[in-house]
Amino acid sequence: MTTETLLIRTTFERQEHAEEIAGLLLQRRLVACAQIEGPMESMYWWKDEIVKTVEFVLSVKTVADLYPEIESLLLREHPYDVPEIIALPLVRVSSSYLAWMRKELEA
Repeated sequence: MTTETLLIRTTFERQEHAEEIAGLLLQRRLVACAQIEGPMESMYWWKDEIVKTVEFVLSVKTVADLYPEIESLLLREHPYDVPEIIALPLVRVSSSYLAWMRKELEA
């Protein structure tokens, strides 16, 4: 398993959806940690108009090797037609946190 760590973010209209997806990712050991933030206000283009909605952000920590499986699960289970799925590399992670992440992802 690679040591390259990622923070993956996606958004949901309902907190319950974020919690459900977080649970699936954790149960499958695809992520070591999931955090839900919100509500927050989002504005974006959708079907030729600017839309304003309330959303919740799900952020998860994982390793790069697991990204394809996480993306596949999100695309399959997400209630949005075109979900935001953004992966950011974590440039620095403390050695103890990284060791904990690897232990949880390999369990």
